[in-house]
Amino acid sequence: MRFLAAVSLVIASLIAPANPKAELATCVPSIGPGIAPPSATPTKLAGFHAAWHGQSGYMRLCPGGNATATLAYYNSGSLGWVAGRMGQAAYLGTWDSEPGQDQPSILGGDGQLGSPASGWPRFNRIAQQPAAYVGPGQVAWFQFSLQAPSLPGTYRLYVRPLIEGATWLEDIGVFWQVLVLNPDGSVPTPTPPDPVGVTFRIDAGTYAKDIALVHQGVQHASGFLDSFAGGARRKPAVVHVYPGDGTQRYCCLTVGDSFEIVTTNPAWARPPAAAPDTWTADTERTELAAHEYIHLWQYAIGGDTCMVGVRWIAEGMAESFAYRSLIADGLIPAANLDTFTRRQLTTASNHATLQSLETVFPGDANPFAVSYLAVDRLLAPKGLSTIRDWCARVGAGQEWHQAFAAAFGETTTAFYSRFEVFRAEYVR
Repeated sequence: MRFLAAVSLVIASLIAPANPKAELATCVPSIGPGIAPPSATPTKLAGFHAAWHGQSGYMRLCPGGNATATLAYYNSGSLGWVAGRMGQAAYLGTWDSEPGQDQPSILGGDGQLGSPASGWPRFNRIAQQPAAYVGPGQVAWFQFSLQAPSLPGTYRLYVRPLIEGATWLEDIGVFWQVLVLNPDGSVPTPTPPDPVGVTFRIDAGTYAKDIALVHQGVQHASGFLDSFAGGARRKPAVVHVYPGDGTQRYCCLTVGDSFEIVTTNPAWARPPAAAPDTWTADTERTELAAHEYIHLWQYAIGGDTCMVGVRWIAEGMAESFAYRSLIADGLIPAANLDTFTRRQLTTASNHATLQSLETVFPGDANPFAVSYLAVDRLLAPKGLSTIRDWCARVGAGQEWHQAFAAAFGETTTAFYSRFEVFRAEYVR
């Protein structure tokens, strides 16, 4: 929530670990200090209105654990809230950006659309007013249960009050943050909120986990770019997530200032990179979303000439930066990425040269792995700023071979020769 306060609310938050044995042995959840209500009484307005009036603290939970949260709203309107009466009953609803207006959350719900059955009134209604009547000038103390996902990381639940069947009430940016600890109780690298300028468009029927993993991927990638590559993009962009109807060829596609994720596409639903010796399917889905955000970043810097102009550079950059973001945040061990990359290179039936991947990307060559290896192991060590510089150069109109030599200090002919020698040694 976008507030600063040091005073704790006198609110008791209950924790019920999902796995008591593991909890006692390794992982200890905790809840931070509550946030006190403002000292000034809100101005009363005509009609239905609500003013934030304090909340319990943010949580650190073990995977699968749960805790009770409390959020207070002051009825700053002239009309009372009447429980059970359509057009007069007050609820808390899910809101933008995470998971989105009326969308299911991975942190709680009623079991629909993949939301955990944590006792919410509905998958997109977090809590209902606790008293039969909350009159003007009175405070409603909403309580609801939050459940930690199994994948460690930072999760957020944006909240907005509403009068069901009548109107949404004031939105002041209230959100709940849950940091899911590693199974051993250590703290994963926190991820920032969604980057500035990105709008998420979530279609009806999209599952809670898919929504969360797309946000996670964007957040990991943008945080990595801010820390290591000169900054994430700030221009407006749209991320569209939807189930699809089976006709979409790709699970993940970036066009201009937007990308889409089709959650029923096999590449998303059953990602082939996931394996016992690499990483989980959810981690790979996170990488897929991170990959597409890197494409958005490429487009912001160098337009289509950077994002799709030279295929192996464009895709290798997206793969390298996306996987680096997950390694940096502790989701993937670097050694596992080598295991996966070597497997891709040695099982490809088409031993395509890197140079041949400038304009075509044959699936039987496992071209993403080839491109990743070239960018990650031979270009990235020159400095991520050099890769950004290449994008800016081609975006400004410089011929790409000349831009390559200027940015990386070697000709493409020399690089192709050096790469093929490196690849042969890498897979040996």
